[in-house]
Amino acid sequence: MNMFISQWKAESLRIIRSPFFLLFSLLMPFVFYFLFASLNGADKEIAGTSWGAYSLMSMTAFSLIGTATSQFGIRLAFERKEGWIRQLQLTPLSHFTWISAKVASQMLIHLLIILLLFPLAAVVYDLHLTPLQWAACTIWLLFGSLPFLALGALVGTMKNADAAIAISNVLLMGLAIAGGLWMPLEALPVWLQSIGKWLPSYHYANGAWEVLSGNLISLENIFYLGACTVLFMILSSYILKKRDAV
Repeated sequence: MNMFISQWKAESLRIIRSPFFLLFSLLMPFVFYFLFASLNGADKEIAGTSWGAYSLMSMTAFSLIGTATSQFGIRLAFERKEGWIRQLQLTPLSHFTWISAKVASQMLIHLLIILLLFPLAAVVYDLHLTPLQWAACTIWLLFGSLPFLALGALVGTMKNADAAIAISNVLLMGLAIAGGLWMPLEALPVWLQSIGKWLPSYHYANGAWEVLSGNLISLENIFYLGACTVLFMILSSYILKKRDAV
């Protein structure tokens, strides 16, 4: 446990001290949210709530998916490229403890983004959500980001770190656009809607949208994200074991 806590602290400080973190993890979510909320009118009604609240959940989901696939995944790929992971194998630190500390530190960053973005959006656009809705959306978006961290870990298994950057960006854009994060799924072409409903990004954001509408998060959303988490973990573990066996 002591090794986990020490590694978690080190990973968290490493992320927070990075200029990349300040720019893309904290600044970009604010820019994207206020851009989307302002362009369409924050008071506009959509799906039983205001556009300001609806787009807040969309852009928060987009931000957390981005940090999970790009920041987390790319960092893993570069650490693998630089031989850092092989060096860790020579220490008493187990691979499970190391990756768990990384996931926990990234979850802390996700929580920080939510806790900064939610209050600011509430003040600027006068969002009226109940305390229960704020809490439910926070918990859902935080723990619902786990499948995307697993996806980031899968991206991090790539031998070519530069290719990992390109792949993570393509994944982020595809998940955001087809998943209905940039505009409501109903506004997309029918063929793209049919694809979007199968994407984890849609089920992720939809859980928060359901809360805003006064509904419970559907079991379909929960099971789908859980299945994606397991699938991505199995794939990344398989790739790493196969590579170590060579």
